Amino acid sequence: MSFRILLVEDSAFFAAAVRRQLETIEGVTVDQAGTLAETKALIEANPGRYSLAVLDVILPDSTDAEAVELCAKLKIPSLVFTSIVSEDFRERLMSMNVIDYIIKDNPASLSILAQVIGRILKNRNTKAMIVDDSSTARHYVGDLLAHYQFQVFKAAGGKEALETLSEHPDIRLVVTDFHMPNMNGVEMIRAIRQNHPREELSIVGISSGGGSATAAMFIKHGANDYITKPFLREEFFFRINQNMDTLDLLGAYKKAANHDFLTGLYNRRHLTEIGNKLYASQRRGKLTLASILLDLDFFKAVNDEYGHDLGDAVLVAVADKLRQTTRETDIVARMGGEEFGILAVNLAPDHEEAYFDRLRQAVAELAIPADGKIITITASLGVCTKPFDALKDMLHAADKALYQAKARGRNCVVRAD
Repeated sequence: MSFRILLVEDSAFFAAAVRRQLETIEGVTVDQAGTLAETKALIEANPGRYSLAVLDVILPDSTDAEAVELCAKLKIPSLVFTSIVSEDFRERLMSMNVIDYIIKDNPASLSILAQVIGRILKNRNTKAMIVDDSSTARHYVGDLLAHYQFQVFKAAGGKEALETLSEHPDIRLVVTDFHMPNMNGVEMIRAIRQNHPREELSIVGISSGGGSATAAMFIKHGANDYITKPFLREEFFFRINQNMDTLDLLGAYKKAANHDFLTGLYNRRHLTEIGNKLYASQRRGKLTLASILLDLDFFKAVNDEYGHDLGDAVLVAVADKLRQTTRETDIVARMGGEEFGILAVNLAPDHEEAYFDRLRQAVAELAIPADGKIITITASLGVCTKPFDALKDMLHAADKALYQAKARGRNCVVRAD
């Protein structure tokens, strides 16, 4: 997804530094203005196209935050990057409904700015829900979350919140009050945590009473954080950002643990973990499972002739082709080196042979450019559809069939059963 950002800064040094930081964010395009007149011209030339504005306050033709007021009037979400520090100025910025302001006082402020912008842009694809029986509080917090670019859902109580989560299981943030009729915030959190672990959904409790005891109760029963009412908008924004950044970090750790770093496919450990669950369903008669091991033929020769970088490019190309050729229900993993594993679910018996050979053909049809040449490669496949006594036995049988495919001349499919 692409994002267009309006950068308004009259200092050439700061403008260049900020632009460099912003352009490190994937999908970001920056339009730059150094005066109020240039700002107006860019906005008129690109109506409705700016995802965000990053604004200085004092410009050569403006000394009273006119650029901030202009963006507020046009409802362009804005961050203010300024060296002005005072309580009166803070109050004025908040009254103009800016998302936040960052003090321009040291080199670290540039990385803070880039981090905040990255978070705001991620929020545009993130679902959040506010749960509060007070319509005033619900609309206030909901408007804050929308201002931070979240896709916002609202619920007047715990039961409605659980129904909303059931309909939208990809909600990643819940902000909830404690005191609500029928089901209080803690009771709702306990219900949510039965299906939504901390590493997938962040919950922030808010309450105007109870103090530390209420905070401890929220945290002990599954909340990630707690905020006491009334709160400053800056504190709320910071806490929400911190919780979402932590959620992203946990997601990255989980992906690193489950995925192969080169191809992005699942790794052997994750295939085994998911495969054991699928195998258990197969034993109960819920599904059928086929275990496939695919190994590239003469891959060492590719590395020897073209180098490991191009060898890696071949592995990535094969991985992409397997993603395209397999079905959404299939599990595809890089088992190590040039070997790939596939668990195919509920293959129709009369379609099995065609499916296995389609995988072989998909690899054989690849044409990968390298140093003015075209690299082609083939693959041998070992397949097992017999349940045996465990998934590891199916994989072992597929591995033995793979060795037979190599012995038969490669670029073929051998079935263990």
